Amino acid sequence: MTSFLSRHAPWIALSIALLAWAAGISTAQARPPVDKRMVGWVEHVHIEAIDTQFEAKLDTGAKTSSIDADVIDIVEYTPRKAGDAAAPEKKAASPLGRIIFTIEDETGAPKTLERDIVRWARIKKKGNAGFIRRPVVHMRFCLAGRLIEDEVNLAVRERFIYPVLIGRNMLEKGGLVVDASRKLTAPATCPKKTGRN
Repeated sequence: MTSFLSRHAPWIALSIALLAWAAGISTAQARPPVDKRMVGWVEHVHIEAIDTQFEAKLDTGAKTSSIDADVIDIVEYTPRKAGDAAAPEKKAASPLGRIIFTIEDETGAPKTLERDIVRWARIKKKGNAGFIRRPVVHMRFCLAGRLIEDEVNLAVRERFIYPVLIGRNMLEKGGLVVDASRKLTAPATCPKKTGRN
């Protein structure tokens, strides 16, 4: 006597295949494809918020982008208690608070920015030196004619050649493919005027 599974195995397999195919279509529809653009491993990047341009290293080995910045202050989020008659504090939009930091422009002049803290990144130090925590914010970069906004961690990069590192998060979002044999292939233009970041 044949079992139910052995008799209906072809139909079960077909049903599973159809479900997987439908799931693939819905995922593709949820995230529209981005036209791929080939760029070099070093490219110019324009940061609208400070209206300046840098040479950036495009690093497929780094998960998150990074920028050289000096932290000035962190404004912690402290929600007021109900009925608190004290003067209201400046409430941060992020439950992690806001961060005030500077980035040097092309002339070396510090430009001050303030952003919500999205999260704290845990970065492993070289060797067995443990971990450091870096604040992560949202920033917009113009690169190869594309405007890309995503997470950027704030780091001290003065010992590095490039003050900006573009990681996989922005490469994927911008549809950028890195050709390791090329550099400085495209101007750091924005697709259109979008205002300050």
